[in-house]
Amino acid sequence: MMKYVYRTLILLCIFAGALYYFGKDIQEEVSDIEVKTVEMGEATFPLITIRLKDYEINQLHGYSTNLNANIVRENITPLDSSQSFDVVINEKGNNVKRVIYELRALADNKLIETNTINALEKEEENKTARIKLTEALTPDVEYAVKITLVTSESQKMNYYTRVKRVDSSYYKEKLDFIMNFHNSIMDKKKAEGITAFLEPKAGTDNTSLAYVDIHSSFDLITWVDLKPKVVGDIVPDVEEINADTASVMLKYMVSGETESGTEYYYVSEFYRVRYTDTRMYLLNYDRRMESVFDINLTSLTKSQFKIGITNQSDTKLFASTENNKLSFVRERELWYYNLLENKAVRVFSFRQKDTDYVRDVYPEHDVQILNMDDDGNIDFMVYGYMNRGVYEGRVGIVFYKYYSSDNRIEELVYLPMNVPYEVLKEELDTFSYVNKLDVFYFTLNHKIYSYNLTTKIAEVIASDVSGDNFVVSIKEHFLAWENSNNQAEATEINILDLETQAIEKITAPTGECINLLGKIDDNIIYGFAKVSNITAALDGSQLIPMYKIEIADKSNTVLKEYRKNKYYVTNTTIEDNVITLKRVKKAGSNFVQAEDDFILNRVMTSTSPFSLTTRVTDKMLTEYYITLPSGFEMKKVPAAETTVNTVIRADTTLRLEDSKRQTEPYTTYARGGIEGIYEEAGDAIVQAYNKIGVVVDDKQQIIWERAVRSALKEIGGITPIYTSHGSDSVTASVTMLLKYRFGSSEIKMKKGTVYEMLREGFKDSVLNLTGCSLEQVLYYVNNNRPVIAMKNEKDAVLIIGYDAYNITVIDPSLNRTMKIGLNDGTSLFDGAGNIFFSYMP
Repeated sequence: MMKYVYRTLILLCIFAGALYYFGKDIQEEVSDIEVKTVEMGEATFPLITIRLKDYEINQLHGYSTNLNANIVRENITPLDSSQSFDVVINEKGNNVKRVIYELRALADNKLIETNTINALEKEEENKTARIKLTEALTPDVEYAVKITLVTSESQKMNYYTRVKRVDSSYYKEKLDFIMNFHNSIMDKKKAEGITAFLEPKAGTDNTSLAYVDIHSSFDLITWVDLKPKVVGDIVPDVEEINADTASVMLKYMVSGETESGTEYYYVSEFYRVRYTDTRMYLLNYDRRMESVFDINLTSLTKSQFKIGITNQSDTKLFASTENNKLSFVRERELWYYNLLENKAVRVFSFRQKDTDYVRDVYPEHDVQILNMDDDGNIDFMVYGYMNRGVYEGRVGIVFYKYYSSDNRIEELVYLPMNVPYEVLKEELDTFSYVNKLDVFYFTLNHKIYSYNLTTKIAEVIASDVSGDNFVVSIKEHFLAWENSNNQAEATEINILDLETQAIEKITAPTGECINLLGKIDDNIIYGFAKVSNITAALDGSQLIPMYKIEIADKSNTVLKEYRKNKYYVTNTTIEDNVITLKRVKKAGSNFVQAEDDFILNRVMTSTSPFSLTTRVTDKMLTEYYITLPSGFEMKKVPAAETTVNTVIRADTTLRLEDSKRQTEPYTTYARGGIEGIYEEAGDAIVQAYNKIGVVVDDKQQIIWERAVRSALKEIGGITPIYTSHGSDSVTASVTMLLKYRFGSSEIKMKKGTVYEMLREGFKDSVLNLTGCSLEQVLYYVNNNRPVIAMKNEKDAVLIIGYDAYNITVIDPSLNRTMKIGLNDGTSLFDGAGNIFFSYMP
């Protein structure tokens, strides 16, 4: 028996010795691994501006890759009949030897003209290339221009702008007014001269410098008591211009002395002005201001980080489970704070220590935190234009991991893109996620991708998805989407657990469809409809009457059901804990509008010890601070550390077919960026009207802008068709529009809704303006394009003119051409649902 005991002891000793020996070897092997790191390289690209006779405008940043010139919509250069302008090059340490320019059509990016300029003129610290376009430009039509700088080392950098020939743009008078207004508001005494252009309104919020507009108080517009000093130069950015109006942005930085010390702010001012022979009009003005985060401004008395002046009161704060670590993004800079060590780290920023206040702070990118674990390691991505570093001048998505113990970041994936930041962010702002298995999920070009960071394999999880047919919950880590982007054909909802990668399915019964309607309290809302009940609405949309609504969790457990006899839900809106149900009810074989109903949902709220709070002072008004957990005391201001980049020898590039994104048909631009991308023109126009912008189609042609229309307009050459001629009012209105556009004496069409008949005649050039107001659609009448308007569920009229008080319509059902008062017309069409149609030429 004893011999077995001895054998066991001997084996245990051998095993322990082996563990010690091999464990020692493993430890030595690990210690031999050298992690090389490097600081991010500084910005190196030149800057260029466009100089006309009297002004330098439109500061342009260089791209190291080729973008289609017609999709870059950053600014526009007005040209007169000479069609000439100067390119002013601030070389920033480079030696630019020649300039190549290309003139391209916006619609198809077709090359119209190109030339190379070798004779560059030296002007103090800059070089200048004089460009004169030889091809005759069509007045008031936009073109794309690509400018390529070639250095002595054969490096090429591309710059983009638009040009438009406007023989009487009065750009000098407009810019003189704008710059005088800007300079005046910096001095309260000078500002007294511009009070006539302000429109203070009672009830306007005057409690914050973060957002100021033409209706704000004089004191607020003139910066209260801040007395800011502009840092660097201000170059006007012309966004839109025509003979009457111009929209201009001023983007710059200022410094100011506050109770906390010297602070810096990003500022953007938007002006929309109108020139007349007698005076200038300030149509719109607003100013937005964001504080630059500075760890040295930390409030020790209350143990709070100062965010300062901001419009971003919904800044996301990421905390560890024990609430002893915090991360957040502030103005494109990622910060990390360890409460136990009182250690603050600026994890990522393009802002240089020796900033030039232009290139490194160029705001055409963003930073997004995806996850932070309890050790303080952070998964995050940077996307858009890369201001400096190895990807300087490129547009892309870079996925990083921050290792808090080593205070370093490591690049895991780089996705090059061939679209501007404004287009890219519309997709990426929708959904991005990384799970504990190192699988990175993201959306691009209506597809949901997964990319395994270990195996380097990318997969398409779902195709043809959009904001209307998928929802995501980061908190409950799931993604849900319909199996078709046509809601009438959707028969299944997939629910993907982003951590386990398990998929649950909710399937509609045979003969029915299922529509995903949104989420509330991280549970999904969906409804069921019988396919036989689906009908086409007048505007071409589908009326899908859902007889049952359900709310379910990610495990497909139904939490609540809504069903009312003879009532059907067509849409839902969700606000706070209330679901508003838009309903119809059956009336014979048709559906008619019914009153709304509501579902109250008990939302479980959880409070975090980290939150944003406000303080109000006489000088700075409302400012924001980050509060830390109760009882925590910060005894000294943490010293800010910065990270280093891990040198990656392996290629991390992931190339997707979707680097050239296909956009929706209509895009709204305002304030130098995209405000939304839409399926229907009407939705885009409403947004452009509210945001003082323009709408372009997928060929980059302007289809609507908030322009000054003529006081009187009457479209001639239209022969009225009345119902007394044997036609219904819809068919008559469509026929008149088609005959006016194509000049055909005989128009044959199939019966259907007004949209279906117009689609048959106009194809892709038909414009569904449903949702617009009468005022907005008169833009088309002003441009010699009649507008069909529904005055009830079955009757249409054709709008052919207007004056200061009336519109002129051909009303087939009344057998007359008549005038309707503007207010009466607005009420009439609004009561019918504001259903309008016109066309693109």
